Amino acid sequence: MPMTETKTVSSHQETLQSAAVKSDDSRSTQKDSKVRPAADFNKNNLDCLRLMLASTVALFHFRALSELPALSSFDRFLSAPFAVRSFFVISGLLIFRSYTRSSSVSSYFEKRVRRIYPAYFTVIVVAAIALCTLSTVPISHYFGFGFWKYLGANLLFLNFLAPSLPGVFQSNSITAVNGALWTLKIEAVFYLSVPIIHYLCKRLGTKQVMLAIFSLSCLWKYGFAYLATRGASHGLFSLDSSRNIYSQLEVQFPAQLAYFTAGILLLLYFDKLKHHSLAISVITACLYLVDHFYTHGILDIFWISGLVFVIGFWRYLGNFSKYGDFSYGVYIVHWPIIQTLIVFGAAKLNPALFLMIGISLITLTAFLMWHLVENRFLASSSHYRQASVKAPA
Repeated sequence: MPMTETKTVSSHQETLQSAAVKSDDSRSTQKDSKVRPAADFNKNNLDCLRLMLASTVALFHFRALSELPALSSFDRFLSAPFAVRSFFVISGLLIFRSYTRSSSVSSYFEKRVRRIYPAYFTVIVVAAIALCTLSTVPISHYFGFGFWKYLGANLLFLNFLAPSLPGVFQSNSITAVNGALWTLKIEAVFYLSVPIIHYLCKRLGTKQVMLAIFSLSCLWKYGFAYLATRGASHGLFSLDSSRNIYSQLEVQFPAQLAYFTAGILLLLYFDKLKHHSLAISVITACLYLVDHFYTHGILDIFWISGLVFVIGFWRYLGNFSKYGDFSYGVYIVHWPIIQTLIVFGAAKLNPALFLMIGISLITLTAFLMWHLVENRFLASSSHYRQASVKAPA
């Protein structure tokens, strides 16, 4: 859903970092968990992993939006919920670290706004204006209340208040202009919650706070999941609005906080975990098999976190960030591109050709979004700019 900085920034605020490391009091100092924001993240594969996850979501939506039987195998091998939850784990790991390494709260929020909002603003405004050409209503009606409601709600991350534009995509099975953006409001709340979590860890103890947040989040998630299975017949991640209130609540911020917290825990114990990559790989594989065949998703927080850690840090695949970070662009532009292709009848063509055209347009748009919008707003200390400078000519 997210879009974070994955490598080192300037080292400062040692007092802030050491405060995050400490436990609640002297009684638990020897046994409490340690926040280790200074762990060596210089060599990781998180940029590559996020692009893989964003591509997974895009391919999943090719099938979900087009409803092509020829792409039915995507339902079996691709999972948008898995990709989104993995994004949240990565966000927890990186965003908490970013905060502890920021010179101030305002500096932290400035970095987050610079990273996420320019491209988000661009895709909302450009789509809202450009899609008037596909609307079935007169221009005067298109640029009426419905247009401004869409623009205002979506620019504030309140996509659920106005998911569609007047007369746009009305012949498609789903009329939402960009249904993938629902995760961005959760990501934004994560950003807001980090200073609070950090403060509570300093005041009450890291272990206590992390355990409390994780437990309450799981209680929300599995509680509403249970109620949803009793009161509804629709899938938890259906793309329309037919889900009952319980299944909708199950995927909101309180439930996703468990994955974000899991990412924070990967950071807190990074210095210990990095010495046991093989053992973590085996445990992750076992947990996945148990969850797949027996517990049906109950253990996914654990094996998803393990998978993120193993792929992200075990074997370094190279400086992927020197080319830029296209994962965010792929994530926020793929839906309207697929929807537009369906309007023009591309889905009725050969499925392979439909995929080829769609993937090419998404790749090109993400590339342009990075170089024309995202990269221009990054802080000079961003590792993406540093990586591009260090890249060989």
